[in-house]
Amino acid sequence: YYTNPISRPFGSYSASAVLMRMLARAEGSYSCSDAFALKTQEDFTNQFANLYFSRLAQLGPLCEKAARRRWDDGLPLVKSLDAEPGETCLVIGTLYKEMEGKPNVLKEQMRDALERREREANDNAVDKYCGAKDSLSLEDESGRVMIAGEALEHGVLVTGAIIAVRGTLDDDGVLQVEGVCLPGLPPQPPLTEQPAEGDRYVAFVSGLNLGDSQQDMTHVMLLTEYLTGQLGGDRDHKTQASIVRLIIAGNVMYDVSAAAKGSGSNNDVLRKKAAEDQRELADRLHALDVFLTTVAAAMPIDVMPGAKDPCNFLMPQQPFHKCMLPQATRLSTLGLCTNPHACDIAGVSFLGTSGQPLDDMQKYLPGEDRLETLAQTLRFQHVAPTAPDTLGCYPFVTADPFIMNECPRVYFAGNQPKYDSVEVKGDDGQTARVIMVPDFAREHTCVLVNLRTLESSPITFSGFD
Repeated sequence: YYTNPISRPFGSYSASAVLMRMLARAEGSYSCSDAFALKTQEDFTNQFANLYFSRLAQLGPLCEKAARRRWDDGLPLVKSLDAEPGETCLVIGTLYKEMEGKPNVLKEQMRDALERREREANDNAVDKYCGAKDSLSLEDESGRVMIAGEALEHGVLVTGAIIAVRGTLDDDGVLQVEGVCLPGLPPQPPLTEQPAEGDRYVAFVSGLNLGDSQQDMTHVMLLTEYLTGQLGGDRDHKTQASIVRLIIAGNVMYDVSAAAKGSGSNNDVLRKKAAEDQRELADRLHALDVFLTTVAAAMPIDVMPGAKDPCNFLMPQQPFHKCMLPQATRLSTLGLCTNPHACDIAGVSFLGTSGQPLDDMQKYLPGEDRLETLAQTLRFQHVAPTAPDTLGCYPFVTADPFIMNECPRVYFAGNQPKYDSVEVKGDDGQTARVIMVPDFAREHTCVLVNLRTLESSPITFSGFD
């Protein structure tokens, strides 16, 4: 049965599963990047300004190169505070979006306790930060200048993005922008391997939400049987045998603080955890351990942490600790990875997150085109531009680890409302498959990516609701 014997997790073997013993699991070379692993203890006495300076220093020249290629008219490049009124110029800097709805720690602390509790009860989650009174500014080493104009009214513009703008400073000191230029897709190395004959796949799933007593586990059982080759007919079995790796993009466990909502702040509840709550958390970890052990016995898996999982909050999130998964970590086929996660499978480069950067960026934008927002981060050459403004991250000093130095062939974000995919092409021939991996607990859908064609397709386990 494939290359790894496995006991059937739900019931006895079916006749089709016995026939699957004649099929061997397809294989593909694999290497994992440590770009998002914390190599030293981070010093929280550092200022986040260092991260922005590093980002501008690395992406600023790329913005200028892209702008010169687009506007080949010799416009002078000036600092934000050196722009002269009435003269058209080119300015490069870090975008900042001022929004009334953005959380403010000082204002939150000054609120009356009763008012704060009422707000939490009525509006526990902020859907959008943006509004009609938002304003934009561009900041560089010299200072900050306000920007405005029709060119800024459309598109994905969020705090932290490095952009080049072409415009004229008016008498009020506002730079009226005529055009915006982004760094564009990063360079893309050639494939390290020639595509093998026949189709091989990488499977993606996110938001399993294991341990939720209210969740119907039928869909998880069907997913398990599909991945281990115990579901479907001959054609399905051939596809299942061609899956070389599974990537789980975060939120594998039920939110440990979900039950606490409405009964006080999460911090208060976590401090007062009763023995029963601790046992519930242990049960959720056990359910995850069983699932991973079952699937990893049949195929290689990469597990990324997510926003709801018991791990560090700040990006980049570090891998699950091995002691949390005592059975699954005995298998060499289980890989505990960071979030974001970068790897190379059968010569195809992959890069993605468990969805927090995309979710945070959507709060800056009035629309709901998540796929375009995700694709735009490729053009920003940055995985998480809103960190550290509204997305927590470590105060890196010497380099910004979220900058994309190379364009991945497959770029994904997990825990999204629905599946969607698009192919993005760069000016220098770069090609990337951008994928939104849906929340499995809600959509019951996993995604397969063909390593030969880079086409993606969803597989939904439905009909049981």
